[in-house]
Amino acid sequence: MKMNLRTLLTGVLLVLLLAGTIFFIKRNRAVPTQPGASIYRAALKVQGPKRAPVKIVEYSDFECPSCRAVQADIQGFLKNYPGKMQLTYKHFPLTSHKWSIYAHQAAECMNAQGKFWPYHDMLYAKQQEWAPSNVPPVEILARYATELGADMNRFGACMADVAVTREIYAEKEEGNQQQVSATPTFFLGKERFVGRKEMQERGENAIRKILGLSPKPMPEPKKDAVVPVPPVATSNKQGVS
Repeated sequence: MKMNLRTLLTGVLLVLLLAGTIFFIKRNRAVPTQPGASIYRAALKVQGPKRAPVKIVEYSDFECPSCRAVQADIQGFLKNYPGKMQLTYKHFPLTSHKWSIYAHQAAECMNAQGKFWPYHDMLYAKQQEWAPSNVPPVEILARYATELGADMNRFGACMADVAVTREIYAEKEEGNQQQVSATPTFFLGKERFVGRKEMQERGENAIRKILGLSPKPMPEPKKDAVVPVPPVATSNKQGVS
């Protein structure tokens, strides 16, 4: 994809602003204020009815392969129990994923335009496009926003907005306070599920318990195949003198 000079300079500026903001926030220092007031207003990232009996909170990282893989399971739960589940997404960018914070910033900016969930789905679906980038994938993230019909003037301003970055790290700190140390981590009430395997093995039956449904039987563990040992060949022939 070709970049014109304006796009390149804008991308570089956003990278520098965001990197500087992260530096100050991680060290609990005051972030230098930007000219002009922030127009950002934090909004919850929720899908499902407010009165749903099953409420799941997910702490996730957009660059995490396991977080991408578990989305199919979560969408399966939402489909299998329509109107009974509510999912709340919480930012938890891992420091080991160098581009994660840029994706979270972009997703929160799309949240400000009411487009969080389509962008969320796109980030996971195209994770293998933007995550391996050799440079901060600002242009790629902006292209996704364009494809979803975002107001790109608002998106660009939001990507450099300190208030947005603060909100992301505030959500991560909430997770830290609950001893979240890996992604994805899910909470169903006080019950914790870490990783895709736990959600597959225990998550659905925890949902069914809340709904008053009988548990699904656990799949039978696969038995090791027994390889028959061939009999030792013996000879009935006697030697001839």
